[in-house]
Amino acid sequence: MSGCDETKGKNSFKKHLRGPKVKNLNPKKFSIHDQDHKVLVVDSGNLIAVPDKNYIRPEIFFALASSLSSASAEKGSPILLGVSKGEFCLSCDKDKGQSHPSLQLKKKKLMKLAALKESARRPFIFYRAQVGSRNMLESAAHPGWFICTSCNCNEPVGVTDKFENRKHIEFSFQPVCKAEMSPSEVSD
Repeated sequence: MSGCDETKGKNSFKKHLRGPKVKNLNPKKFSIHDQDHKVLVVDSGNLIAVPDKNYIRPEIFFALASSLSSASAEKGSPILLGVSKGEFCLSCDKDKGQSHPSLQLKKKKLMKLAALKESARRPFIFYRAQVGSRNMLESAAHPGWFICTSCNCNEPVGVTDKFENRKHIEFSFQPVCKAEMSPSEVSD
């Protein structure tokens, strides 16, 4: 949601997320900036945080509301996040043999992912919670794990369960052109 309609639509948005009757809303598009004013970009299939410079083109993220049977209003609004025109989606999951989850870009089309059963979508769902003017993104599949950037530049974006000075978990979402877009802008 864009900043101008965030507060107005917040309560009505949440009531639409309850139960299986959720209709897919049009995705919102924006760029993400961390607390050090780094932007997120896709480089060689990895999501990384780089300094925001005039010659850097931030990745455009597509956020789509998602239903979640166990959704908690206190955690925020469940969303799916796509990049590369909705061709890849962010996922928080554990690889075999790993003790903790990692953030991954998976080749899943956003609009097709939205139509899958909740169990298939769960690793791709993040709770978007507002903290003042910023947002935190918590994994629905792994509660307590948040998308984060390092305080260092040019490092991969990840997830953390620790709140420390070397990790940033609060982000600003900057609308790209118009916050609303036509569904044709996202690959089916």
